[in-house]
Amino acid sequence: MNSFKCPECGATEVAGNLCVSTDWSVTGEASSPWSYVLQQIHCANCDEYIPSHLGERWDGITYKEAKKEWLLKYKKFHYNY
Repeated sequence: MNSFKCPECGATEVAGNLCVSTDWSVTGEASSPWSYVLQQIHCANCDEYIPSHLGERWDGITYKEAKKEWLLKYKKFHYNY
């Protein structure tokens, strides 16, 4: 069962999943909120990479809450990392 809903465009189709490992060895600290994101979902509709915890709404957050967090916390850093 696919529980993904893109907070950018509202689509539910997944193009792929990405698991990453953040390397803080250079600076020793997080450079953006994305530094803590270890799982991402690639939206098949808008081509954005979405943090899995938002796209799948972990811990019972609503779609509205996920969209707000995406816009305010992650999207502005999306193209800078």
